[in-house]
Amino acid sequence: MVSWDIEFLDKEVGEIKKHSLILIHEEDLPSRGRDLLYYIMAEKLRKGNLVGYFNISYPLQMVFRALERFNLNPIELLHSRILAIIDTFGSFYGIKTNLPGVWYLEGMLSSETLPGKYAKVIEAHKSVWAREGMFKDRDIFGFAVAMSSYLDIFGSREETLRYLELSAEVRSKHSAYKKYPRGTNFWLWVGKRDEGVLNSVYRRADYVLRTRSRFTEEGIKRELLVLKTPELVEDIPVFEYEFKGDKIVGRRIC
Repeated sequence: MVSWDIEFLDKEVGEIKKHSLILIHEEDLPSRGRDLLYYIMAEKLRKGNLVGYFNISYPLQMVFRALERFNLNPIELLHSRILAIIDTFGSFYGIKTNLPGVWYLEGMLSSETLPGKYAKVIEAHKSVWAREGMFKDRDIFGFAVAMSSYLDIFGSREETLRYLELSAEVRSKHSAYKKYPRGTNFWLWVGKRDEGVLNSVYRRADYVLRTRSRFTEEGIKRELLVLKTPELVEDIPVFEYEFKGDKIVGRRIC
């Protein structure tokens, strides 16, 4: 089991089963679902864990600024090798850097070729972790931001669903996942785009958290719904949460 690094989730939902897939669905921007994911990622890095970040949606500078907001130095993390970035955005749009630990995908990128190219890069960086003896006493985490951007990259629901199917098949067979230790993975989905693809992503996840916001006289209230866990639950826990200093605090309201 691994911690959420969010106290009220560890207490009310329980810790995460290792090697699970966790989906964070940011229903609307004010709910700050992506910041929830970046907070968890920052805490994992702060504790010295190994992190692979799949940058699907943003220029790399925006990712660096997101980590800096949580008091991390992304350049130092890349040089230390505990952070690896697979820059899908930069690969598709030809925006590249020569920073260590940032990987690019070469050649034609499509729903058919992308899963294999990801696996090749993951295996390459895991071999670095293995050679440096970095797996010892560390957990591995993957963060993908944001899965909803594949709809723009591939241009259709059909190609996005095809990618998801092929990706699952590659992960079940490739040596990147067989030869080396596996991680616990977090996916981000932004907005309410394409229910067909979103439903498919929901089904694949072991845990589903949805964030939403509402406007009140006291300001924005942010809610976190735990829609799915590996354990059967009778109700859907709903929490009200906020970013307070360098922590996320919350309380159950339903």
